[in-house]
Amino acid sequence: PTKEHFQEVPPPYSSFSKKRKMSIVAMAALSSFFSPFSANIYFPALNMIQQDMHTTTDLINLTVTVYMVFQGVSPSFWGGLADNWGRRPVYIMTIFIYIMACIGIALAPDYKTLLGMRMLQAFGSSSVIAIGAGTIGDVAVPAERAGYMGMYSMGTMMGPILGPVLGGILSHQLSWRWIFWLLAILSSALWITLVLFLPETLRKLVGDGSGYANPTPFQWYKNYKAKRVHTRFLSVDSAMTAVAHHDKHEVVAKPTKSRFLTLPNPLQSVLYLLEKDVAVVLMYNSLQYAGFYSVLTSMTHLFTDIYHLNELQIGLCFLANGLGAGTGSFTAGRILNWQFKKIANELGLDESQTRRGNMDPSFPIERARMSITWIWGIAFNIAMIIYGWLLHIKAPIAPILFLQAILGYCSTSTFNATSTLLVDLFPRNSSAIVASNNLARCLLGAVAVVIINPGIAAIGVGWMFTTVSLVLFVSRILMVIELRYGHQWRLE
Repeated sequence: PTKEHFQEVPPPYSSFSKKRKMSIVAMAALSSFFSPFSANIYFPALNMIQQDMHTTTDLINLTVTVYMVFQGVSPSFWGGLADNWGRRPVYIMTIFIYIMACIGIALAPDYKTLLGMRMLQAFGSSSVIAIGAGTIGDVAVPAERAGYMGMYSMGTMMGPILGPVLGGILSHQLSWRWIFWLLAILSSALWITLVLFLPETLRKLVGDGSGYANPTPFQWYKNYKAKRVHTRFLSVDSAMTAVAHHDKHEVVAKPTKSRFLTLPNPLQSVLYLLEKDVAVVLMYNSLQYAGFYSVLTSMTHLFTDIYHLNELQIGLCFLANGLGAGTGSFTAGRILNWQFKKIANELGLDESQTRRGNMDPSFPIERARMSITWIWGIAFNIAMIIYGWLLHIKAPIAPILFLQAILGYCSTSTFNATSTLLVDLFPRNSSAIVASNNLARCLLGAVAVVIINPGIAAIGVGWMFTTVSLVLFVSRILMVIELRYGHQWRLE
């Protein structure tokens, strides 16, 4: 090979090994698990909490709505911090806040304390959803990003599924307060893991990961030890040269304002909505999320009335949806990576070009990520209509659970595609853009929580889910618009 050949090969995007990347994504996925897990583990215990707090059903439901609102708004604050301070300190701070809130809820003596602690719990836990996507953008190139996003989304999607199962078991066997003691214990174990092992990945601080910022205890000790050894054995002449070089460097590089004194712009996530391509993708994704959440939040009421199941049995029924969601997370990332490589090969791009951090603006990233989402969308629409009418005729529960698995698979696959595309569009501000996604989908999810059960009571379960499905079917036109104009909007 010629010298020019070697010069054309770009340096590796990340210095982390594949095994190390997997561990980083695993820690991010576990962190993102707690926010939706905390929202849904609460559902089976609502009646018990109402009786214990001597309050009304409406006020207890308010704690659910408030949690979802804070779950949507909070990442707009933390995502900006993570893009400036670094991922690691924000992870550590927010999980610590979450732990304290869980302890506060477990000890809550009255309703006001419960409501306040639920706000604080959402404020701490929901931020990691945006930070996690940013972390993947830091370590993974576009050619492999969808696979890691699939692993990561498994954490966010398993929370709504496993939450009711454990919530039903704990509230049925022990007490609703043990739900939050369990959350405090599990999140404390995660917090210790993050403190010890999660490295800083923000590229403006550590580049490809080999830089030194926000170190783990092991990184700090290794750096400290290396400095001591270097100082001990440095010759007098070389030490003087090093000091002179250091002084010269200090003159050129004047001290700047500490990044920890830089506060985020909480409106940054809202400003992304002014981007036409972002607005289209977020609206599509948020409507899909609202449709999926309308299935989840209505399950307890429907399965109690139709099949006369108790809290524990209802919780176990959520596992069907979890199986579909887990399969979607696992397979969709691989499908999207295959689609990306297929398009790259069609354009004559070799591996060195597709493994760069930022793709050429002319690459049709919208087609690579979204061209097959219509399959998942239409399958979701059909399955939702059948699901609603089978519930209407009180069909056996087995086909109901099978359809739930399909709904979970299609939704998670869609979320994986849209989240990956958003990180591809804004790799340098990935936490903030995913915070925009979280804001939009949580607010529409909160609307779904408010209207789904009254809608079922008003027009029946069959017609209600048919109506939701038709709204989602109309929204599929947004993907046609994105595929037709997204590339043009991105270049403007």
